[in-house]
Amino acid sequence: MKAKAFVALSLALVIGFVGGFVAARQSSQPQTLSVEEIVKKVQDEIDASGRQVVMEVWAALQLLKDAVKDAPVPPAPMPELERKFAVVQERLSVAVETLLVQTFIGAVEKTTATMPELNFFVLERIVQFFNADRKEVQTLREKGLTWSSIIVGYGLAKVSGKPAKEVFAAHAKEKAWSKVALDLGVKPQALSKALDGLFPK
Repeated sequence: MKAKAFVALSLALVIGFVGGFVAARQSSQPQTLSVEEIVKKVQDEIDASGRQVVMEVWAALQLLKDAVKDAPVPPAPMPELERKFAVVQERLSVAVETLLVQTFIGAVEKTTATMPELNFFVLERIVQFFNADRKEVQTLREKGLTWSSIIVGYGLAKVSGKPAKEVFAAHAKEKAWSKVALDLGVKPQALSKALDGLFPK
């Protein structure tokens, strides 16, 4: 994903959160976490996805080493190796993109700890944008999922065409959203495009 796209996404999230504070109604609020709890949860999620990125980098390095070992002399076209390069590059792109999306949303999510009223706005926006079941979102939150995890999960469900319950079940098993994205066959930039417009610009 290009840097400009990530900057735009982060700015949209910031503006959306702040705008939601003004518009949010007084109502029963979803679970509110402290700044420390949010940071710890987001960091744990980033660590999990980060480990998958490291695994993808390692696989790419192994492929490069094999390419050197198996390269013909003199150099000749290697279509099979080029195909493998393309697959590795795509997997690495998806893993890194998922990790970066988590990081941007997670960084902004700290705002909900200092401005609890925003939790209601974020809940309502997720329900509206993804046409999600409100009780399902609340249940995910009660289970301890961060807003960033919930948003990434619904985003992956949207681009993969899989039921949200199936996607969140996969995350409960794998613990890494980047691994879930790869297992679902998500293409590069699909997740960021799926989240475009989530929060008002």
